[in-house]
Amino acid sequence: MKNKVINAATCDAREATEESFAGFDSVTINAATLITGARAKQLMNKFPVTLNVAAVVEVPEDQDITVKSINGKAEIGPDADGTGIFLMVNGKLTIANNSQEAVKSYFRIMVNGNILMPKSCKGQFANITANGKTEYYPDGAFLLDGDTEIDDLFIMRAANTIYYCPGDLFFLDTAINIDRLLEKGLKFAGRKIIVAESLLAKLVSQFDEETAIIRVPDGTKHIDDDLELKQKTIKRYGTKLFVSGDVSIQDAEALSALEYIYVDGDVSIDKNLEAAFEEIESVYDDLKIIDSEMGYISDRPMIKVWPAMLKKYPHGVRIDDCAKVKLSEELSPEDIMEKLHIYDCALVVCSKEQEEAVNMISEDVAMIKVTGQDQEDDEEDGTVHGIPGNFFGKSKDTQMINAAEYKM
Repeated sequence: MKNKVINAATCDAREATEESFAGFDSVTINAATLITGARAKQLMNKFPVTLNVAAVVEVPEDQDITVKSINGKAEIGPDADGTGIFLMVNGKLTIANNSQEAVKSYFRIMVNGNILMPKSCKGQFANITANGKTEYYPDGAFLLDGDTEIDDLFIMRAANTIYYCPGDLFFLDTAINIDRLLEKGLKFAGRKIIVAESLLAKLVSQFDEETAIIRVPDGTKHIDDDLELKQKTIKRYGTKLFVSGDVSIQDAEALSALEYIYVDGDVSIDKNLEAAFEEIESVYDDLKIIDSEMGYISDRPMIKVWPAMLKKYPHGVRIDDCAKVKLSEELSPEDIMEKLHIYDCALVVCSKEQEEAVNMISEDVAMIKVTGQDQEDDEEDGTVHGIPGNFFGKSKDTQMINAAEYKM
């Protein structure tokens, strides 16, 4: 059998011809978005075409529509002209103030990500679809780039009356000139505002009522990155921390000096330090206890697990955030149940005998692929939760097309 498989974020089939499908026993289109027209739909109904797509957009054939794709950040301002444009944004779309007519000029806008727009635009755009979150900022607000710390220099230079931060706003400097801020009538809105305790009463009236407010102790310092807590961290930033990222704690002396920590992420801590950490005032998303007798593997494109690996660690092995995990066929289901823990991985490859055990010890795994006992890892005659392996199209009789954007 001769097959054709197209893997693309966007597949534009409007100009497909019979030659695009003829001669193939099957044509499979895997795409986030399929753009088609009446003629193309007729062709796909005529031939053995399988569609695995999140969204299908039909474009009228009597209109000259240009597809424009942007990966990352995109912005539409008042002067934008979207006439005859189908805009696709794979990332974040920001709509500037006074841009309603510009947005409406587009044939269609599809956003695979988030949208940020003025509050007055809510419900106005029938030509926009999005599979992410839509955020609204106060009309007339000046948009800041991301996480922003407000200090005296910012206050001196401020020329607008209201500022919106799509990230976090920090008011941690207790020595800022609040009188000048109030004289200028500066107001702030954002995802959330982190403010030192002694400043809150003076500033709360300047904060948008819909913005979440987090009060932290005076003297708290902001660290905008993942952090491994060490003594040098305490020397540089002090004993009260707000961390925009994950935190790892294995230094007992550094932990003993810590007074307060707010973690906008997860905390990983040595098992022996757990009790000491619980005595500290802290906020975090998730607490992960690190066992020194357990192996940890994370952020790998591929990892193969052998019996010797499990024997090395008395308390087993934990695998996090790996793209592909391949289990040796020498691993018994009992070994897997007792010694292996798999979290947040894209693909786990195992034998039929191991499948039930893998299902029991896996959490947030996208796909479990079952292979035969004597098959090589890259052969495709296994199954993925019952789907034939040749679905992935590695057969020598398959024409494979992989692209971010593909035009037929």
